[in-house]
Amino acid sequence: MEIRPLAAPSPGPQGLDALGATAAPAATADTQQASDSAASSTPLEPAVKLDIGTTNGKARYIQDPDTSTIVFQVVDRSSGTVIDQLPSETALRNRAYDSARETHRPQTGSVSRVA
Repeated sequence: MEIRPLAAPSPGPQGLDALGATAAPAATADTQQASDSAASSTPLEPAVKLDIGTTNGKARYIQDPDTSTIVFQVVDRSSGTVIDQLPSETALRNRAYDSARETHRPQTGSVSRVA
């Protein structure tokens, strides 16, 4: 078994640097400094905005009777209606449909391994 060194990398930009070099012409130092000062003077907005204000909802966990899945619900305190839930009603219906279809599927072609 022979171990040989890898070939030296070719000179010039590689990886993302090569992509940037071929995608746009190089900026001059004057335009680079101008864009840096403009960017530092304007404050950036946060990437994620989170509103943690009070809602009129109450969180609860229930067990779905058809799928035996634990469901997280946010319920309106005054009216008792469900504001939001995870998993959604559509997902629960799909799970119930799949489980009902599996229980009613005929066992054709199964081979007993008991001798």
